[in-house]
Amino acid sequence: MQAIRHKLVLIEDDARQQQLVASFLNNEGFEVITAERGDMATQLLEQHQPSALLLDLMLPGMDGIQVCQKVRSFFHGPILMLTAQNDDATEVSALNIGVDDFLSKPLRPHVLLARLRSALRRSEGVVQPNTLANPQIKQRIRCQDLTADQSQRCIWLGEQQLELTDAEFDLLYFFMDNAGHVLPRDLLFQKMRGIDYDGLDRSLDMRVSTIRKKLNDNTPPTATLNRCVVRVICLCKVSSSLKPL
Repeated sequence: MQAIRHKLVLIEDDARQQQLVASFLNNEGFEVITAERGDMATQLLEQHQPSALLLDLMLPGMDGIQVCQKVRSFFHGPILMLTAQNDDATEVSALNIGVDDFLSKPLRPHVLLARLRSALRRSEGVVQPNTLANPQIKQRIRCQDLTADQSQRCIWLGEQQLELTDAEFDLLYFFMDNAGHVLPRDLLFQKMRGIDYDGLDRSLDMRVSTIRKKLNDNTPPTATLNRCVVRVICLCKVSSSLKPL
């Protein structure tokens, strides 16, 4: 059976970087549509219906943050942002509006490939629930006033459906399905992003913070997250030195 050839849109204004990334991903079996300007994103996404969007943060016409704000209303695939900046505020803003992952320049090709494949697996619903306690897949689970449906990739707070990115859905579903278990940070990075924790990455902390806001939970945690039960995510304990949010 022939593997699915995913179609990607890559928006990068550095011609050499664009050519190198596109060539590498083509060789790995992806079909890559390229552009140099952020204001071309909407047209390309509507025309080509890609599986994922890769875009630089700093672009002519419209920067990466503006692109994400504009396209998230209709594009539901993974968005990976490429950036040479090391700015927590920018990363937080991007994650809050729907960016699924960040990759720092200079890019490491095989890290890019691993992150991209991991994002595509999440988008396609391949992240398996309840991998700690029970290998049996449950389509719908409930945890306090939250209900999650794996097949529809929807989570409801009471009767209200939450607006979640794919990455947020996977993280919250995983927490719900493993409520009461201690989930080390290393495990979360492996399950959610397909990479090892490097000791510095705060992306999951930011994602938890965003989920809390979407659950309308403004109550500060009762203790640091490496020790307490996280109330907003269904009494799921998170360990291994997650800092307070």
